[in-house]
Amino acid sequence: MKLISLTAGAALLASTAMVQAGGIDRSGQSVGIIFEEGTYAELSFGYVDPTVSGEDPIPLPTGDLAPSYTMTAGGFRTDVSDKIGVAVIFDQPFGSGADYPTSASIYSGTFADLTSSAITAVASYDVTDNIVLFGGGVMQSMSANAELPYLGFYTVDASEDTGFGYVVGAAYQIPEMALRVALTYRSEITTEHATAETGPFPDGGDITTITTPQSVNLEFQSGVNQKTLVFGSIRWVEWSKFHLSPPDLTGFTSLPLVDYENDTFTYSLGVGRKLTDNLSGAVTIGYEAALGTDPTPLAPTDGNLSVGAGVTYQMGNAEITGGAKYIWLGDSDGPAGDFTDNTAVAFGLKIAFAI
Repeated sequence: MKLISLTAGAALLASTAMVQAGGIDRSGQSVGIIFEEGTYAELSFGYVDPTVSGEDPIPLPTGDLAPSYTMTAGGFRTDVSDKIGVAVIFDQPFGSGADYPTSASIYSGTFADLTSSAITAVASYDVTDNIVLFGGGVMQSMSANAELPYLGFYTVDASEDTGFGYVVGAAYQIPEMALRVALTYRSEITTEHATAETGPFPDGGDITTITTPQSVNLEFQSGVNQKTLVFGSIRWVEWSKFHLSPPDLTGFTSLPLVDYENDTFTYSLGVGRKLTDNLSGAVTIGYEAALGTDPTPLAPTDGNLSVGAGVTYQMGNAEITGGAKYIWLGDSDGPAGDFTDNTAVAFGLKIAFAI
């Protein structure tokens, strides 16, 4: 069963499903490109515009604190032999941002930005026509900075550092049914960042250690008939082990700048349909349960629900996919404030070539 254009649309919608996901998750870290046929390349772009506001503890309105951001990803895969394929994937797996406007709120002028990029090299081996094993290495870079006027005009700048990890997995597939179930494990990755802090706290050190958490992705798809594909994913991330703890701040207060109390499960389910010989469409729904945690100025929402749609146009060996997603961000309230009725919109564009 040949459903190339449907799987392209599914992949784009699956990646945009992770925007605004648990912790600082952004890309979803799929290695699905390894299952493409022959020599294949893709490049995708994303734009996300959250609208997040609330009230501080006084309570005073915060204004819109969530800046828009862009994402870029790409990959290349090819066959080494009849049974072995290799791929290189670039993505921006983690990120976070806050930029409170100047106002009467106690959080006025608060700013934070965390960025990352990663390159994953992965190889697959076809044990049989139905069973595939895969694995490889990951190189990941990250940096972060923040300004917290409400905390004695504290600032922190953790410069970029690079760490290494690995990815392993297995898949069961029936190609003639477009059926595949793939399970992927990613290791945690640790980086050590030269850190400059200013503010009211005594000097406690100059290195911040950040460990991004281990994760497991379960991704599946199945052809229903010659024109219809069902697809989805379940992603678990061990966010309960993540923290960002600059040495001066944490040494004096015993508190991290950012941490999360619970692990997260993020779910996505979609349907793709071939509309003409060259055009296909897909719709998806995503969900992440609210965990009931108290908001913080840098993490003011809890859980999400999303719907999305996309279309793919095929021109010979090339495919162009466009997609959009609307996200309802979960409410959160506690000692740090009350943040409700927040949303985000995301747009994606993907260009792929079978070479």
